[in-house]
Parts: sequence; C-alpha cells; structure tokens
Amino acid sequence: MNRREFMEQLERMLQDISPEERAEALQYYNDYFDDAGAENEQSVIEALGTPEKVAENIKKDLFHNAYESTRYTGAAPEDRKLIKYQQTEEKTKQKNKMSSGMIALIVILCILASPVLLGILGGVLGIVIGIFAAWFGLILAFGGVSLSLFAAAVVLLIVGIICLPPSRLVGLALFGIAMVVCGLGILFMMLTVVMAGKATPAIFRGIASLFGNHKHEE
Repeated sequence: MNRREFMEQLERMLQDISPEERAEALQYYNDYFDDAGAENEQSVIEALGTPEKVAENIKKDLFHNAYESTRYTGAAPEDRKLIKYQQTEEKTKQKNKMSSGMIALIVILCILASPVLLGILGGVLGIVIGIFAAWFGLILAFGGVSLSLFAAAVVLLIVGIICLPPSRLVGLALFGIAMVVCGLGILFMMLTVVMAGKATPAIFRGIASLFGNHKHEE
C-alpha cells in the first residue's frame, strides 16, 4: 500500500462524518506524509496502522470533541511524548490559574468582610467585658453593703448604750436593731466571700475547660 491508496481508503472510511471534519483530518495526514518525505512513506504507513484503524480513532475522538487526541493517536512514538507533555503542561497551568483565582477571591472576601468581622468581634468582646465588670461590681457592692451594715450596727450599739440609762426600753430596742443589722452584714459578707472565693474561680475554670475541650477535639 502506498500513500495514495492509504489516503483513498481513509477518505472512504470517513464518509459518515461532516465534510469539514473529513477535510481537516485528511489535510492533517497529508501534511504528515509531506513532512516525513516520500522516502519515508512506508515507515509512516506502518506507524499509523491501517486506514480502518486511523478512521476509527478519528471518529472516536470526534465523538468526544477532542481532535487533538487524534493527533496523539496517529502520531509517531516520539511525537506522542511531546503531545502528552503539552497536554500535561496545559492542565497544570489551568490548575495553577484556578488556585490563584481562589486565593485572590478569599483575600478579597476577607478584606470586604473585615469591618463586619471586627464589628462582631468588638461587640462580643464588649459584652464579655460588660458581664465581668457587672459581676465584679456586684461583688464590690455586696462587700460595701456588708461593711456599711457592720458600721451601722456599731453605731446602733453605741447609741443603745447611751440611751440605756435614761430609757431601758429604747436601749434594748436599739440593741435588737443592731443585732439584726449585724446579721444582715454577716449575710452580705458571706455572699461576697462565696462570689469572690468560689463562684469566680469556678467560672474561670469552666471557661478554661471549654477552650481546652475545643483544642482537644481539633
């Protein structure tokens, strides 16, 4: 089989594809023969295989809309390496472009969302600080009330002692009121001790355990 017979058979095998695709395929293989030269005609035919095989490969690749794959199928072994390398390079470039695009998109989104995120973070931080400030303010308030009650009880006792000789009833009443006030002072003092000495450390331990469990899960 020579070049003319090969191309005639190939053209008959490609009658069921569109004229444009058939002309393009025939032109490609004619160029392939021209590039190889007349002296290498038989070598090219042996490398390509039968016209039936070449036509089958062309139709298969056309079905997948990948005529470049036809070149790979019909090319000589040394050309196949070059085509495969080019295809790999194109895929790598596409992946790199996608990766760069994703990174740029993430950066832009972070920049656009940063005011909102900072606002939310500032709000949460303000709420946390406000809660702790209110808690410690309550502790100080309870401590101040207890001291005030103790001071009031002392004053009532002194006044009661002074009033006792002229009016025993008034003095005893003041003593009773002083005891009640002193009891209230003790109650507020106990609340202050519990809040400062037990509740506050327990709250901090709970917060620390939450962060510790979160890190452990990660």
